Amino acid sequence: MGRLVTTVIFGNEYSKEFSKDRTVSYSNGRFSVSVVVERCKECGICINLCPTDVLSKGDEVNSRGYRYTIPSNIKACIGCRLCEINCPEFAIFVVEEGKK
Repeated sequence: MGRLVTTVIFGNEYSKEFSKDRTVSYSNGRFSVSVVVERCKECGICINLCPTDVLSKGDEVNSRGYRYTIPSNIKACIGCRLCEINCPEFAIFVVEEGKK
């Protein structure tokens, strides 16, 4: 079981979930983007490939000292999964809400 945190940004409510395996998940109501914190090596491939600029490097680091990717603009996610398909560490996942 994880811890769910709800954040309001510019009048829009988003949920962010922290699970026990250090996975950070953000949802925009249509898609959920999850990052396995310890797998991310800060390569930036997902950030560079995202056509709607959903992803960015976070301010926090994982146990290996890498700033892991966060879905900082989750509202713009269109569910294309380019980040998931191209991540060499299998650290990011996109799920359509209601199809988990």
